Amino acid sequence: MTCSNSVVPATLPPNAARKRERIGFFLALGSAALFSLKGVVVKLGLSHGTSVEVLMLWRMGLALPAYLVVGYFSFRQLASDDRPKPRTIAAAAALGVLSYYICTWLDFTGMRYISAQLERMVLFTYPILTALLSWVLLGERFTRQHAVALVLSYAGVLLVFGAEVRSIGPGAGWGIALVFAAAFLFAFYVIYAKPIINDLGSKLFTCVAMIAATGAIVTHNLTTLVATGQPVATVFSLSAVIAGIVLAVFCTVLPSFMLSEAISRIGASRTSAAGNVGPVVTTVLAVWILKEPFGIAQASGLVLILLGVGLVGRIKKPA
Repeated sequence: MTCSNSVVPATLPPNAARKRERIGFFLALGSAALFSLKGVVVKLGLSHGTSVEVLMLWRMGLALPAYLVVGYFSFRQLASDDRPKPRTIAAAAALGVLSYYICTWLDFTGMRYISAQLERMVLFTYPILTALLSWVLLGERFTRQHAVALVLSYAGVLLVFGAEVRSIGPGAGWGIALVFAAAFLFAFYVIYAKPIINDLGSKLFTCVAMIAATGAIVTHNLTTLVATGQPVATVFSLSAVIAGIVLAVFCTVLPSFMLSEAISRIGASRTSAAGNVGPVVTTVLAVWILKEPFGIAQASGLVLILLGVGLVGRIKKPA
């Protein structure tokens, strides 16, 4: 993966450029921390009998008004000559469905079988998958450092996975496969989102992506709920509503805008690398709130993954 340079207009003076980068970095850190809260909230919701479909419905249904309002005003601010082409809007919508619908479903479903800690560790490897896909699809360099990072990170995942297989059982294998698929597809999103964000701007891109994802989620999950005959009371239970509010506001709306703006300011690779805070936040919250075990395997796995992804973040793009 190229560690792409920050996206700074050439007309900005050096001080303004550095300020832009600092803000982008803190936005990336904040988005990673808030996205990391998601796993803990989902596990709490599932533990109270709320289904994956209900959690997704509440999450996106409550978040939708914010995206509609911000998207409307972002579009209105554009001059008529700067209005995006329909194919650009369609590309943003497709990326939104990929990331916030398909990846979310895979991730939430995987969390039925594995701990919040392991879920976040697997998702956290997406910068390395981004590097691998950039090499395969875009012809970018995949260096020895990338290979070492790959080995370190997935050695860490295997350590934690081994501990969970012993405590949870063979279902952990299915769970990790689902979450890995989510991480793999999210790497596609990171690679192809950057040029679309440049065309639309981070706010409008985020709104188009999330509105499209919400449409897909509502269609799919309402159909599923009707087909399975799930009682209406479970959809409107207090635990489902509370989990939905937290997921919508703190794990979706805020971090999604922060993530897109961070990618716009400092590039996809550096945004990915700044996400080192994610697994640490999840681990602390999972141990504190969910009472998940944290032993030598979890600690060693976390260190290996942080080292691997951190190594990717230090790889510089050749001149």
